[in-house]
Amino acid sequence: MDGSVRMAAMWLLTAGWWAAAAGTPPAVFPINEDSIAQMRRQHPLASAEVNDPVYKRKQRYEGLWLRDVLKEIGQGGHLGNDAYVRFRCKDGYLPIMPLARAMGSKGLIAIRDANAPQGEDWQPLPGSGTSSTPAPSYLVWVSPPGDAEEYPWPYQVVAIELVSSSDALAGLDADGSKPGHELFVTHCLKCHAINGVGGTFGPELNSPCSVTEYWNPRLLSRFIANAGSIRAGTKMPNFNSLPEKDIQVIVEYLQTMAGHKKAGGACP
Repeated sequence: MDGSVRMAAMWLLTAGWWAAAAGTPPAVFPINEDSIAQMRRQHPLASAEVNDPVYKRKQRYEGLWLRDVLKEIGQGGHLGNDAYVRFRCKDGYLPIMPLARAMGSKGLIAIRDANAPQGEDWQPLPGSGTSSTPAPSYLVWVSPPGDAEEYPWPYQVVAIELVSSSDALAGLDADGSKPGHELFVTHCLKCHAINGVGGTFGPELNSPCSVTEYWNPRLLSRFIANAGSIRAGTKMPNFNSLPEKDIQVIVEYLQTMAGHKKAGGACP
């Protein structure tokens, strides 16, 4: 049995376990010593320098090219061109992006910080106040084309999942909500969920109560644009680079979704 077959078999078994345990992804790359060692037998360790938005300086990393990993775990070909990649992190952060964009851009699954002190693989995360690091992996991008904000930079990534668009975005598109839906998926879904679909780093926004049922729409728009102007110490990033009309469309989308809650969802 050659290396590619062994890897496919390992990930197929892992995907079966993950689906039984967590319910969804048909293809999963768990990031651990064994899976990285398997990949390194097929692909040499790559090195890249990036403008790092987390460390706020140029950083050099070593790791595996994201497209190589996606090609390996997508060998079954059971997902269409509209598939999504989902990055599962230790803290519940769950950003997603279209598979086509991930394949067409130069992403590196970093497994070592080349700037780390001798004998260490990583530097502590800035502002963490602890020795917390991006381990076991950190997704970084080399000169991503287009809007850099559309590219997730998750750290402490423990698995990479391929999911169909219907699974990734299930329950998020109500009648007449398409423009707001697309903006929400691009800018908000990595941290927030609607009807249980999306990230868990921030609060669920639709069930059982929609955020539009307990927030004033004007203040909600301001909060999206500049969260720190409303709530001191918030971890939500500013989106003041988004046009005001786009923020308004997102708020209107949230108002629409308030009428499309999952079964049994009702605000007290």
